[in-house]
Amino acid sequence: MHRLVIALVTLLGLVGAAVVASYLLLFSVGTDRAARLAPDESAVYVNVYLQPSAGQQMNLSELIGRLPGFADDASLDAKVDQVVQNLLAGSGIDYRRQIKPWLGDQVAIAAWPGDAGIAEAQPVLIAAVKDREAAEASAADFVGTSGATFTTQTHESVELHVSADAAYAFIDDMLVVGADALSLETVIDVSRGAGALADRDDFRRTMDEMTTDHLAAAFIDLAAIAREADADQQLSGVSTAGAVLVAEREGLRISGSAPFATGEVEASARAGFALGGEPSSLVDWMPADTIAEVVVFGLRQTLEDAEAAAAGTPEGEELSSALDTLRAVAAFGLGVDLDADVLPLLDREVGLALAGLEGELPSGQLLLRPADPAAAEDALARIVDRLAGVGATAGTEAVGDATVTVVTVPELGEVAYTVSDGTVILALGVEDVAAALESHDAGTSLGASDAYRRTFETAGVRAGNEAWADVRALVALLGGGAELDDDVRDILGQIGTFGFTAPSRDDRIEFHAVLTVEAARPD
Repeated sequence: MHRLVIALVTLLGLVGAAVVASYLLLFSVGTDRAARLAPDESAVYVNVYLQPSAGQQMNLSELIGRLPGFADDASLDAKVDQVVQNLLAGSGIDYRRQIKPWLGDQVAIAAWPGDAGIAEAQPVLIAAVKDREAAEASAADFVGTSGATFTTQTHESVELHVSADAAYAFIDDMLVVGADALSLETVIDVSRGAGALADRDDFRRTMDEMTTDHLAAAFIDLAAIAREADADQQLSGVSTAGAVLVAEREGLRISGSAPFATGEVEASARAGFALGGEPSSLVDWMPADTIAEVVVFGLRQTLEDAEAAAAGTPEGEELSSALDTLRAVAAFGLGVDLDADVLPLLDREVGLALAGLEGELPSGQLLLRPADPAAAEDALARIVDRLAGVGATAGTEAVGDATVTVVTVPELGEVAYTVSDGTVILALGVEDVAAALESHDAGTSLGASDAYRRTFETAGVRAGNEAWADVRALVALLGGGAELDDDVRDILGQIGTFGFTAPSRDDRIEFHAVLTVEAARPD
């Protein structure tokens, strides 16, 4: 009996270990076979799983089912096939006949710097093949109908098919397509033992930090791209970035992060990083009818750092010259010192809200939350005085308990502003300033709206730089997409909101982007 118990315990232990090992194998970087063919010098890598988890399939099916013409779950796969078929039809590819029968469970794209740098990099496509015979037949069919002349050559016993514009080869159960033979030979060398992207420690660390349950994943070697573009100084604080595409119940979410080396950057960059840890307060001043907004933290520091970093490059000299011209125009034409009067207003939080169009002018607010509100108010008063010196007129109007200053500049128009609770509200008319004050006081701002809250609940976090838009209203404002295909316009009409946030915390910069899909409306 004792031996039987030991045997059963041992058996259960082995089964448990096998289950755990299978789970880790299934969801680790190791199952990403394309990453084991991508060269270790790859600067950009994107991988799409064509057979995601049951949870991801369920969420994706629910989202697609909300789109016009996709409500019938029984024919969902057929309709998705039809969408892909239509998308590829313009290139002369019959998806159902030439691709679907052999396509496996993943498709990836990898790109690495060439002799002329990352700008001239030629990406390769790596696709899993579940039926090699069918894939070879389809490839031969493509070649026969393309009109291009392909020649055959070998590298490390692998047969390559090469034309003037493209090349392809089968490496075990993977199809690799590139621009030329050299790119394919690089991938073949990896399959024969050369360094693979999957073996890079930074790649593994980056991808291990991403949620394992996703539809697609991406890796970017920011440091390599910066070196190739001579932009090391601009991107000195970051090395790599990773992101995943996830199907949520309310929409699609892209989430990622990049490590930020606070000890290797200037003090201004560290200050900007610190500001990104808090959520925006400016959305609490934006009226509920705002259809799009963007908030940036530390804009002053970003502008000053960008100008300083660009000073040593030929393009930067042109930028510096243009900025000096702008400063001179502002000083002599409007009497405004941009560096002393305007930049301090942008040192903490800057927001722009769009509510619509009044004729040719936008309706909305420019919102500022400077580090020193009293100094900002003094700076605005100086600007008004200087504008008066060049012909502008200024007056005030009462809006509730607030005093709104209205400045009219000849040939430019009217600007109104007030400072309330440390926040500067500027607009192209008193009405928009009043709308911000009223929405804040009544608690009916954009930040309190259900659509805004749901968007960032789907994102999972809200802090740092952000953007939000009511997609349907924005499309209508821009003309309703009259030039778009009917199907595309119908699908856009079902999209709800877009949200983006970039919080900084734990020595990392995160980013989350969400596109929500509204529940299907009755016909």
